[in-house]
Amino acid sequence: MNRRDFLKKSAITTGMVVGGVALSGAAAKPMKLDPQSIGTKVHKGKTIYDLMEFNDEFVPFKDHDTIFSRAGMGGIKHEHPVPPVFFKMMNAPKEHDNLGNGILDNALFNGARINWGDTKQHYFFRPGMPNTVDGKPKTFESPSEASYYVKAAAKFYKASAVGICKYDENFMYTENVEEFKELGFKPKSVIVLLIQMDHEVLRLYPRPVAMSGAALGYSNMAEVSSKLAQFLSTLGYSSQSGGNHHGISVPLAISAGLGEGSRMGTLLHPELGSGFRIAKVFTEMELEPNDPITFGVERFCNSCKKCADNCPSNAVSLEKKSFADGSNVSTRIGIKKWATDSEKCFAYWGESECDCGRCITSCPYFKYDNWVHRFAKLAVVTPGVQNVARYVDDLFGYGKLPTDDLYHDVWERLYDKQPEKL
Repeated sequence: MNRRDFLKKSAITTGMVVGGVALSGAAAKPMKLDPQSIGTKVHKGKTIYDLMEFNDEFVPFKDHDTIFSRAGMGGIKHEHPVPPVFFKMMNAPKEHDNLGNGILDNALFNGARINWGDTKQHYFFRPGMPNTVDGKPKTFESPSEASYYVKAAAKFYKASAVGICKYDENFMYTENVEEFKELGFKPKSVIVLLIQMDHEVLRLYPRPVAMSGAALGYSNMAEVSSKLAQFLSTLGYSSQSGGNHHGISVPLAISAGLGEGSRMGTLLHPELGSGFRIAKVFTEMELEPNDPITFGVERFCNSCKKCADNCPSNAVSLEKKSFADGSNVSTRIGIKKWATDSEKCFAYWGESECDCGRCITSCPYFKYDNWVHRFAKLAVVTPGVQNVARYVDDLFGYGKLPTDDLYHDVWERLYDKQPEKL
């Protein structure tokens, strides 16, 4: 969609959403147009165990059972019927004029992944080097004070959002693949970092150039989490940065008060939506944990189902939350949730020679932070008009396959990108 059409639809949409809110009765009292403050409930003193259902089958999950480990990454024997041939995209020669899968796009991807694919040791396993003053670590008056400085440092290092939870063995991988050793110390806290990805580049899925958005997210994860681990280690506390390994990202992020689990299996954050990567830093420093939050995700996902409708491999379930039956070893049992079929998802990656983010980019929470999308988010969290959000999303073309015009618009926007304002 070009900018002129966008503005026309913006005016129409604003009237629709405002009208919907008025009809629902929600306009009876003034509301701030801040999605993070509307409908968000902080559950003081609660934990993930209070907000999600677990049964007796719940046990720690093996790293060997993740779909990536099963497919041959980290030295595990490949057992999936479709090889992960999408990795050919990284270095294979490209056509010069193929929009979205040409040499220009491949160059953008390879530059974006420099801290991800080429320095895996830096990304996944970088223990800090404790450096104390007079042989003693830096002390703080309270875990709350320590958390203040840790969060400030994380944001300085460009984390998009940060939360803290207590270390929980239930959400740590067991039987780590050989490449990712044990931490080597007993953590007390886990700092969870959200690293926002480039929205417009991701909208180019399934064109392989969209992998650049995810690759840059992984590279930034490596950089931000390693810097924070070094910050903590310099204060005298053993710390370890981690990407997808060591701990299971989504439940740790839920525990850290950063959002709720979604139908597509990812975390939804009230402001960042689904367009981010999750990194962790494990530390022996005692920090003040955040309380978990809810903001209507389960109610919304029950009615929306747009991610499932747009999944090319039918890996996202259309059903209600349930306990997995264990037939897919890459799906964790013992937790009531929407279970995605990672085997179908990964098979599609192999067939298309590209990873996929169609579920993420079709989600109504996946939005730029501009005025019209704030109205759409308002609809998402306002009882009585939640279905408007999907209609608005469809009106703006989200979830549709990318056109050549969108491809050119993305490059134009990257060229026009302005530095952050102070």
